[in-house]
Amino acid sequence: MSPRRPVRAWIGKPHLDPAELSGPAGLTEEVLRGDVGPGEPEPEGDDAFWESLLTPQRLARIEAVVGARLCSVTVVLDRLLDAHNVAAVLRTAEGLGLARVHVVPHDARDDAAHRRVTQDAHKWLDVETHASGAQAARALARQGFAVYAGQLDPRARPYTEIAADRPVALLFGNEHEGPSAEALSACGGTFRIPMAGFTQSFNVSVAAGIALSQICAGRRAFLRAAGDLPPEDLRALRSRFLRLAATLARRVKR
Repeated sequence: MSPRRPVRAWIGKPHLDPAELSGPAGLTEEVLRGDVGPGEPEPEGDDAFWESLLTPQRLARIEAVVGARLCSVTVVLDRLLDAHNVAAVLRTAEGLGLARVHVVPHDARDDAAHRRVTQDAHKWLDVETHASGAQAARALARQGFAVYAGQLDPRARPYTEIAADRPVALLFGNEHEGPSAEALSACGGTFRIPMAGFTQSFNVSVAAGIALSQICAGRRAFLRAAGDLPPEDLRALRSRFLRLAATLARRVKR
């Protein structure tokens, strides 16, 4: 019998770029919690002070991310049970440049897990909670959004046929039950993702990524711009990201 090969241990933690705000490397558990260490205050000062802590490359990245934020595309998560699915959709939404998302908590959710997910996401997205999917759909419709619910129904329109000439909100229902009847009635229509294989449907986080990617691309093509935040919102978001980057940079340099 040959001797067992010794387990190879990692020498140290992988390098963490202290100012990688919006890429996958930046959305670490440590960054999302906003930990600053015992007795270590968050940096104070104006934008110029925070900028002084970052490299020109990181500042350029922040400018690009802020400039690509979309406020005219959003997603509603209606009573999702699995906090990991919620986290995956929020991460996808942030990666695609959405400025705001809407969450309807499930009655039987893991409160601690869902609270942690939404608190973490607040640093990168505006997360608005609602009492029901119908309430969220009606509120978005009043704001001028065309609201569509994902539905396993051959009569639903393919997601590629959703027009991007106006603000769009996609509603995704519970993993097992789908959207509630009340939420469906409050939406302006339904959509589906055509399946080419034997599988009946995608996981909700995968479905959200597929549909939102299409809608965001269509919306940006219609706008002929990367983002559409009003100037005052652009300034506020830039300051927010500079502060987050400065906090992380200060902690890593210690």
